[in-house]
Amino acid sequence: MGLQARNDTIIRHFIDTITTVNQLPDSTLKQHEVLVPADSCDHRGHYVQAHVGIGYGTLGYQLQGAENFVRGSVSAIFQAQYAYYFHEHWGIGAGLWFTDYMSYSYIGGKYKWFDQVDTDRELHYDHTADVRRWVDHQTLHNIGIPISIQCRYTWENERLIKPSGLFASFGVAPSFSVLKRYRVDEGTIAHSGYYPAWNLTLEDLHEFHVKNYENDPHSRGNVNVRPQVALFADLGLLVELTRQIDLFVGGYANFTVNDAHGTPADQRVPLGWKDETFTFMETYAGTYELDLASASHPWEAGVKIGVHWHYVAPPTPQKVDYFEYFTRPDTVIQYIPRQDTIIQYIASADTASAGQSVEEELDSHGFSPAQQTRIRMIANEVDKFGKIYFPFDSYKLTNKAKRRINEIYAIIGEDTEIQIQVCGHASVEGSDPYNDVLSRRRAEAVYNYLARKGVDKSRMTIKFFGSRVPNEDHEREEFKRDRRVEVIVVEDIETEKK
Repeated sequence: MGLQARNDTIIRHFIDTITTVNQLPDSTLKQHEVLVPADSCDHRGHYVQAHVGIGYGTLGYQLQGAENFVRGSVSAIFQAQYAYYFHEHWGIGAGLWFTDYMSYSYIGGKYKWFDQVDTDRELHYDHTADVRRWVDHQTLHNIGIPISIQCRYTWENERLIKPSGLFASFGVAPSFSVLKRYRVDEGTIAHSGYYPAWNLTLEDLHEFHVKNYENDPHSRGNVNVRPQVALFADLGLLVELTRQIDLFVGGYANFTVNDAHGTPADQRVPLGWKDETFTFMETYAGTYELDLASASHPWEAGVKIGVHWHYVAPPTPQKVDYFEYFTRPDTVIQYIPRQDTIIQYIASADTASAGQSVEEELDSHGFSPAQQTRIRMIANEVDKFGKIYFPFDSYKLTNKAKRRINEIYAIIGEDTEIQIQVCGHASVEGSDPYNDVLSRRRAEAVYNYLARKGVDKSRMTIKFFGSRVPNEDHEREEFKRDRRVEVIVVEDIETEKK
């Protein structure tokens, strides 16, 4: 008698799911070309500066004698220069200036020449020149090359015509005179002669008379000066007019450090008004050339106003990243445990044959198709959570990544029949060798986390693909979707132990 199969029941636990669809915000990274304006708040770069000033200037020398003195006069300066700011507050500048120095020298008193011979060549006498009014006007027009260190400090300006910063510069300016003149504005002298033989002073006759020198050939001429080196400084306020133009209002000063006299001190002459009549005197060449004059250091100081123009580069086309926002459906899965019953056919010796063999019964109800069906169901569930994403150039698990892995573990649990592959990937922003290492480390991070949760390592295999396998949607611009690990449930894998 043949054996008859009998059936037993086995109760197994399964996990069922309920899914809901939600609309979630998402974005796609894209690029487009825009005109990007230069940062006008960046004060570094190129400047063109123009200043005009007015103040007090002088040739900076004095005359010996109680009644002799020198005064300065109104002075002006015109300056244009280029500056480059290598720092937000500091820059260097160089340019040209045109400036003038003016002095008025006043001479008074009586000057004597002893034991002279008069025009008749007869008697000796003492000649006296009583200077009643004498004003000598000297003017230097200089061209200089100012070389400066500049400092500017600005703050936010909410309104126009309001101070928005401070400006200071200091430096050195080699210069030379292009026009150097003197002229006698007033010149009246009373000449007289004292004759000791007669004990008599003669006036108002022949050479002894009052003479006006304003139209004398020697009442005007050139001042002998040499090139000068001046130190200078500017200090004032900046008023922002536009994003490129500032108005400067402040003060200035410059001082010549070397002696401007072109005639050495030992070669300067005493005061005199030599002509055909007074041949014994020295030729007058201006008070600047007298041995009465001290060292000359021209200087000036005053107020300045100017304009500073800052070069701001035109807008440049650049490719910029932006996110295009949209909504996408996402699913929320709830897991519901349930029990199910599987009928298993077992051969028994005390059962009668039902007309077919055990082999035929197993063929009609065999395990393999059912087992494969169950694995495919679990694989589909794992696929919903099977992508774990990573930040750029990182293989550390984020909190979101850990939640995903926990959801995978809840599905595969301790089912020893489930085998998985842990596949690492990277985006294309790097070299292939580097991306291979990065994708392997990402896969290892997920592998180790599942192992710590309790998944046997014999059930897992690691694979890594670098950047050779883009995300399944082929959205190559979505590099963040390529930085991932995929967990895949498989039926039959070659065991590649870690």
